[in-house]
Amino acid sequence: MDISETYLSLGAGAFELSVPIAAVVALAFAPRMRKFAVVLLGAVTPLFLAYAFMAASYFFAPAETSGRFYFSALWIMSFVVYLALALMGAALAFIPKPSNLYGRYLIGFLSAPICYALFNLVS
Repeated sequence: MDISETYLSLGAGAFELSVPIAAVVALAFAPRMRKFAVVLLGAVTPLFLAYAFMAASYFFAPAETSGRFYFSALWIMSFVVYLALALMGAALAFIPKPSNLYGRYLIGFLSAPICYALFNLVS
């Protein structure tokens, strides 16, 4: 079966959007899962800030042809980094301290640059 770039982009985008949606749903409807979901949400927040910046540059300046490449390749090219950040956030979610949700979110958020630096050392 031949997989085109469209399927790769749609699959990566669907996965990258479903993880924080699932975390937000867990925050809202599963009180026992909040302490795990907030760390995962914090770990993927830096990439979502980058995604928002790319989407804003694509939608607010659509006449520039350079913005189209970034927006279409964004999901595929950042998939491995996103997966590494999500796995790091899932692993850090099992640390029992701090019990405060804001502190746990901050742990996830601060783990993203560390995970990215380790990823660069490995690859």
